[in-house]
Amino acid sequence: MAKMLVLKPLGYVLTVALATTTPLPVDAQSNPYQIACETTVSLSQGGSLTYRLAGSLPETTATDNPPNPIATALTLTVQWQDRTGRVQTLLNAAALNDYGQLAPDADYAQLPFEDPFRGQPNDADRLYGTPDSVHGLYVSLRPTRELPQQIQTVHYLSSSEYVRSMAGTCQTANANLDGAIDEQLTLLQERLQAEDWAAADRITRRLLAPGSTSLPPSDPLPSDPVLLRPELINAIDQLWLTASDGRFGLSVQWRLWQEALAAHPNNGEAAVNAFRDRVGWKLAAPRAEVDFISSDWLNESELTYSLQAPEGHLPWAGVSDEVVQAIAVPPAEVHCGSCTVDAMQLRNERFYGYIPQLMERVALYLDRPVSQNAE
Repeated sequence: MAKMLVLKPLGYVLTVALATTTPLPVDAQSNPYQIACETTVSLSQGGSLTYRLAGSLPETTATDNPPNPIATALTLTVQWQDRTGRVQTLLNAAALNDYGQLAPDADYAQLPFEDPFRGQPNDADRLYGTPDSVHGLYVSLRPTRELPQQIQTVHYLSSSEYVRSMAGTCQTANANLDGAIDEQLTLLQERLQAEDWAAADRITRRLLAPGSTSLPPSDPLPSDPVLLRPELINAIDQLWLTASDGRFGLSVQWRLWQEALAAHPNNGEAAVNAFRDRVGWKLAAPRAEVDFISSDWLNESELTYSLQAPEGHLPWAGVSDEVVQAIAVPPAEVHCGSCTVDAMQLRNERFYGYIPQLMERVALYLDRPVSQNAE
C-alpha cells in the first residue's frame, strides 16, 4: 500500500468499481431500482474511510439493458472516521456522469482494481465520473446487464498514490420493497399514536438496522439493512417528533450528539459515553446479578418506555435482548467457546461504532431533498 498523505476535505481522488453476479429474471421487466453500496478502507495511521454510493437505475429488461442509460442517477458520499471515532464528511452526494463522454480516449483497463472489478481496454460501458474530484473519480458497474451486488474503491491521494478498499456490498430496492417500507412506516405511526413506545422502537430499528432486533416470520423486509434514503430518515424522525411532542427522535439525538462531541472533541469513546449518559442509556445502579455482557449500558428491557424518559431516550441504538442472548447462549448441541465474548463484542461495536455512523448519516439526510440528480 502506498504511503498515506495528509487528508484534506474534498481533496481526494476516489475511484470506484462495482461488480455484479445475480442477473434479473429474463422474462420479467423490472421497476426502477434504487441502489446503495458501501465499502471501507482501513488507514495505516488509524481510522478509516467509508464510501457510500446511492442513486437509481432506470427501468430495464435483462435482454435490453443499455450500458450507460441517460436516466441513471448515481451519487457518492465519502466519510472519514479518525482513530478517536470522530466522523467527517469529505464528499456529500457527489454527482456521477457518463464517463464515456468525459474522457472518451481513456484506457479504462489501467485503473488498479482487483480483477473482478477491473475494466476492459476502451470499454466505457457502465463507467461514470464526477467533476467533484481532483485527479478523477470513476464508477464501474459490472456486468452491464445485471444489478450491482458488490463495490470496491481505489482512492487516489495524488496522481500516483492510492488505497484500495475491501469488496463491499450493494443493495437494490424496487417498488415492491418501497411498498413494504411504507407499510412499516404506517405501522410505526400507529404504534406511536398509541404510545406503544417499545413496539415503535423495534419497528424503527428494524428499518434502520435489522440485525439489531429479531424478525417475525411474516416480516416483509429483507434481512439486510433497508436502503437509508433521505426520505426514510426524515419520515422516521417526523413520526417520533410528532408523537412525543418533540421529545424523542433522530434529530433530537443528533443535537445531543453534537453537544457530546463538543465536550469531547478528541475522544470518540468519551463522546459516546457522554451521549449515553445524556439520553439515559447508562445503568443507574448495579444489577442484582453480575452481567459481564451488558456492562453499564441499559438492556432493551431496562429502557423507559414513556414520555417521562430523558430527552432523546428513544429510538434506542442498541441490540435487542433476544439477539444478544441467542449469541451468548447457543443451542445445547452447539459448542461455542467464545460466545460470551462474541455477545460482549456485538454490544460494544454497536454502541461505539454504530452511534457515530448513524448520527453522521442523520446529519446528511435530515431535511435534504429526496431526489438527487447526477447531472
